[in-house]
Amino acid sequence: MSDERLLTFSVFESTPEYGTNLKIDSIKFTNYRFFNGEFELLVNGENLLIYGENGSGKSTVYKALELLTQNQFSDFDNNLNIFAREGENSVVEFGFTNSQELIITSDLERMPDHIASLKGLSVFKPMLDYKRMLRVHYDSEINGDKINLYSMFRKLLSDYPIELEDESKVKLSTIKDFNFYFDSLEKVLKNDFLKPINAFLDKYFQSDIFIEKFVFWTEIDEKSSMPNPIINLLIDYGDHLIDKYHTFLNEARLSALAISIYMVAVKNLFASLETEGLKILALDDLLISLDMSHRLRLLEILKNEFSDFQIFFFTHDKALYELYKEKLNWKKYEFYLDDHDEIPGLILKQGRSEIERAKMFYAQKEYEACALMLRKGFEKTLKSYLTPSEQRNQNYEELNLAGMIARALSKSSGEAENILRQLNSERRHIFNPLCHVDPKTIHSDELKNAISDMEKLKDLIR
Repeated sequence: MSDERLLTFSVFESTPEYGTNLKIDSIKFTNYRFFNGEFELLVNGENLLIYGENGSGKSTVYKALELLTQNQFSDFDNNLNIFAREGENSVVEFGFTNSQELIITSDLERMPDHIASLKGLSVFKPMLDYKRMLRVHYDSEINGDKINLYSMFRKLLSDYPIELEDESKVKLSTIKDFNFYFDSLEKVLKNDFLKPINAFLDKYFQSDIFIEKFVFWTEIDEKSSMPNPIINLLIDYGDHLIDKYHTFLNEARLSALAISIYMVAVKNLFASLETEGLKILALDDLLISLDMSHRLRLLEILKNEFSDFQIFFFTHDKALYELYKEKLNWKKYEFYLDDHDEIPGLILKQGRSEIERAKMFYAQKEYEACALMLRKGFEKTLKSYLTPSEQRNQNYEELNLAGMIARALSKSSGEAENILRQLNSERRHIFNPLCHVDPKTIHSDELKNAISDMEKLKDLIR
């Protein structure tokens, strides 16, 4: 028998209607890298957040997305899972929200012409991991000297459009005259990158550093006697100019600098495309060295600068995953390694929030479990609203739920304040602290109202 009360809630995560922008709907793997046999990851056109243990297949999904940025697949056979049976092949299948499909196998040599919406990905290369970020401030061949960024920028901006005297346009990498190439690259960085990068540093990282200028010069290589092109950064830090910035700036400033350079490059390169196509941004373990404030600032960049992109975020940091999963609308998965059998596999957990889990328990009429999930969700929502110092008393002890509600009320107004007062009135009954015996009965209508109030509060705080 149906229960009309359940119609109010969606027990599972809802799939939004697809907009006009093309999105990835699903990725199916067959004997590709980590995945032995078949495995399908449903994305449903949403942003994707993945937490993964080391060796659980997280990087395999990232590498699959990287395939979309390639024009050729000559070495695809190298991705065959080592446990695949003789005669089996490696396959990656992408499904898109316009019902198109891309099937990549060893027989596919080039990106098919009919998938025109993917061609732009090879231009703005929306893949960023920690190793790529390191190129801004680390080079194994340089010890204590200036960092040469020429090779990084040559690769990053290879498809950047350059306007010729006759007003026609060519890709930067197609210019064969070295002097013209070098001059063109210098103009691009000076005119199109310098100001936006410094704006990123100021707006999102409240940085006390900025790029004074890109320094272009050449020197003769002693071994080959050939000219060696060099691009250095001159950094302004507290009105002091620093050319060996990688030996002076701390990790947080260097990471902020690298993120700003790459994010501006992605935006500028995408803006250079003549036709709009698939807009994705894939970020893999970027924030290893960033503190909590910088991690939150990256979220602001994603919200403000890439709201129309489909974002794929991968991390092996569970605390970061827990922080991020409530800050943006995601499809959330947790990857765990199953190594009980001879062939390692994946244990997949869909990362639902406490409120979503509370809805599931409500639908199953497990009201006590529903109340406990709501309490956990309430505490997490309050902690996302209060600063770390606001979550402690004058003795630097953690506040209990009542104390956090009082602090939240002191900085709230309007609808948020009204909801907080309503939830506070139900705190001792519905949000039972633990599973100790409570003779009071929890009524379903109380839970239904609490779930509705919690979702409103969460949206208001977000």
